[in-house]
Amino acid sequence: MTNILYYFRPGEEARMLARCQFGINGKRECGAILTYPIKGYPWRKNIIKDFTFNLDRDVIATLFGEVVRLKTYFPNECLTNDQLWSDKSEKANAITREATSGILCHTIGTMRNGKDWDEYFSMREDSQALLSSMLYITIARLIAPYEIPKC
Repeated sequence: MTNILYYFRPGEEARMLARCQFGINGKRECGAILTYPIKGYPWRKNIIKDFTFNLDRDVIATLFGEVVRLKTYFPNECLTNDQLWSDKSEKANAITREATSGILCHTIGTMRNGKDWDEYFSMREDSQALLSSMLYITIARLIAPYEIPKC
């Protein structure tokens, strides 16, 4: 049985924030696809780069465990789809935001065999639970060398 971990951070041209799609297939293989914003261009025409990373099995187990831990210990910060809205103010880009605050949200999920979601939720980008999690810290460390510096 293959477990999959999914992590999505929407891109935002206004802040020149790259879109990040990160995944782990449950083995030692994981990767990220970063889509870089270009001022005035629709997202579908932007530069896309993919990166692969090899992680230790213990790290992978920790990251899967973090998804469960976040949902268990911070349920009020784990938002469901009905607590979100899709900001379509940028061409060919939808930004997941919390409905009440408008704050950008990261989406996290795990599934088995690519079929059934075990966990699926979003968290505000300013959530201390998210920012202090090993999940966020590990992904941020892996993609940091490939993020575009803010101009």
